[in-house]
Amino acid sequence: MRTRGLRDLRQWQALQGRWLADERALAPAQPLRGHCPLCRAATDFQGDPQGNIRERLYCGNCGCNARQRAAARVLLEALEAAGTARVYATEQASLFYRTLRGRVGQLHGGEYGVGLSRRWRLQLWLWRHGVFERVVLRDLTALEFADAGLDAVISLDVLEHIVDTGAALREAARVLRPGGVFVFTVPFYPDKARSRQIARLRDDGQVVFEGRPEYHGDPVSGGVPCFHHFGWDLLAMLREAGFADARVLRVHDPGAGLPQGQWVFRARR
Repeated sequence: MRTRGLRDLRQWQALQGRWLADERALAPAQPLRGHCPLCRAATDFQGDPQGNIRERLYCGNCGCNARQRAAARVLLEALEAAGTARVYATEQASLFYRTLRGRVGQLHGGEYGVGLSRRWRLQLWLWRHGVFERVVLRDLTALEFADAGLDAVISLDVLEHIVDTGAALREAARVLRPGGVFVFTVPFYPDKARSRQIARLRDDGQVVFEGRPEYHGDPVSGGVPCFHHFGWDLLAMLREAGFADARVLRVHDPGAGLPQGQWVFRARR
């Protein structure tokens, strides 16, 4: 297993050829069998390990995909005592949330922007999957948690859908204790030094795209607009928001169902 951290584009340009060659050399054949770092089960990973695995290579036990497993590995390795950790996840009615509940001491979840009928459907999903708690509405830019009240925040492909990225990063920093960790994934463009805002929100709530509209699939709403394409300056944005250290990690471990490196951001308060 290799989890290797980078601080800037120059490092990636110098190392990417060797790193990608290493990953290709270790590419497994189907079926891919190993241990899931999230649910800890010995399992077959479902999907083509030679294809685009980020969203499509699932754990045969917990159902979580490669992106989720990579982020979980980074989170659990970063926590000093996962069994007593206080963690906020920016989702709730999901297989990832249900599985992570069994790995950390206190897990707080939340859904964003759902109406009453959708909220009841999510509530029923939680109950059917053995999670007996109420669905909570939370906004990453305005959380109710106390200052320095959490050990970790984890967010999976959420930041690109928030108009004010800076507000979300500052709020994540506010609720973390000194030494706490913010682990997250976004669609990352490693060839781009700077991020680009591809859409904005008008005063009347209308989303206006600069070019071709971009919506991402979402199990809650069916599709949400993307506002940002993130590049390497996201690390500088994290430091400006109050994090002492920020890195993007490339997580590669065929034995954990990660035959291709997955990008995961890790920022320490």
